[in-house]
Amino acid sequence: MEKMDAWERRTVVYRRLFHKYPEPGWLTFFATIFIAEHLEKAGFKVLVGREILKDEKRMDPPTEEETALWEQRAVKLAIEQGIAEDKVATWITRMDHRTGIVAILDTKREGKTKAFRFDMDALTVAESMDVDRVPVKEQFVSQYQGVCHACGHDGHMALGLTFAEYLAEQVKQKQHGNLEHCVENQVKQHGRSIDCVDRTSAGEVISNGNVSKFNETIADLSGSVAGKICGRYMFIFQPAEEGVRGAAGMAASGILDDCDYFLGSHVAMSAKSGEIATNLYGYLCTTKLDVTFHGKPAHAGACPQEGRNALTAAANATVQMMGISRHSGGMTRINIGQLIAGEGRNVIPSKAVMKLEVRGETGEINQYMVDQVTNICKGIAMSFGVTYEMRKMGEAVDLTADQELVDILNAAGRATPGITVVDKALNFGGSEDATILARRVQAHGGKAAFFLWGSDRPSGHHTSTFDIKESDLDPALEVWTHIIPAILK
Repeated sequence: MEKMDAWERRTVVYRRLFHKYPEPGWLTFFATIFIAEHLEKAGFKVLVGREILKDEKRMDPPTEEETALWEQRAVKLAIEQGIAEDKVATWITRMDHRTGIVAILDTKREGKTKAFRFDMDALTVAESMDVDRVPVKEQFVSQYQGVCHACGHDGHMALGLTFAEYLAEQVKQKQHGNLEHCVENQVKQHGRSIDCVDRTSAGEVISNGNVSKFNETIADLSGSVAGKICGRYMFIFQPAEEGVRGAAGMAASGILDDCDYFLGSHVAMSAKSGEIATNLYGYLCTTKLDVTFHGKPAHAGACPQEGRNALTAAANATVQMMGISRHSGGMTRINIGQLIAGEGRNVIPSKAVMKLEVRGETGEINQYMVDQVTNICKGIAMSFGVTYEMRKMGEAVDLTADQELVDILNAAGRATPGITVVDKALNFGGSEDATILARRVQAHGGKAAFFLWGSDRPSGHHTSTFDIKESDLDPALEVWTHIIPAILK
């Protein structure tokens, strides 16, 4: 197997670029252009826009103003990064104001379809400018005020892009490594161009003109990754994971319905540097809701009786929701994160918006929480003479991983120097919309799993000082590359 040093350095370069220019939610336009361009050049068939998204399932899309701003930023930055202006324009047109990528590599050899998912979006959190932080010292701190990669998705994108390019290189080696004319060309060129064979072995053989030993090199390659790669490989770069908004639209497009294997991952959580965790439980189902109460404005002093107070309705709903009885069948969660209301201190508020989430250990328990919230809103609206509307803004489901893939992940971890596979069951303890993609694959007869790769962090996820250790990207990349030979056994 090719030495990974150069690929690992590439991962760090990509990570720093994505970290410096973070994009939130559905607004990952630069990342989409950059990754799409690189993967198309690597030989992937790249799908974007409506090709991979079902619009009616795309939850909480950005406004036209937000889209225009971030598109303009992306175009300028992509050109600065060396992508031709006409190519940038082509990608923008194809995307049709929608971000995300599905890149497909067809080896032209019979085999299963494998899908790997990586999320893209940053958070609307202001990054700490503490001079002791590595992004500040190394000058790749976020350039966009109030937005930063506080959950490691910069590392996820970097790993996904590097892994995809690495895989494409292995396929090229397989496609060209056995051609006699390739050997002849290598001899003629004194081994200076070694695209079709392993650089550390056959290159030296050919450069010395010792063609007689070349057959031995080919024999070695036949047992390598390049010799085993078959079927199709799909790389999914998903926007809007934060708020669990992005996966549903991609799943509904049907792009994954013929996948045999699906794998996703996330940095850290309960895994430490040098660890991968595959035995996970506690993927909480969740539903994100916006509830808007509509009342009637009135002068608070002259004629308060003519008004209908939407804020009072929302406040009472908040209190009642926090008192929902917990379910005996498993864990429940509820949080009202925002309450936005009112026009002024002397005006009866005519509108109040509640941004909330519920979670449940299972789909049934999560639906119980949704139903309770709905009943409370109905009762409050009647009591206070207001109306309400409820919009689903995000969702995730639970996941039971397929043991076959868990075993493959464990094998990949054990094959990676410096990695410890955590045997004990770990509580994921949150929600992740990769589960929607995974469950879609399982529903169509495929197998799915999700794992954590460790990185010690200065602070928790979603905080201004969050960061990952770049040295942990190296073993994480090797775990991904070791998945390929493991998945082919």
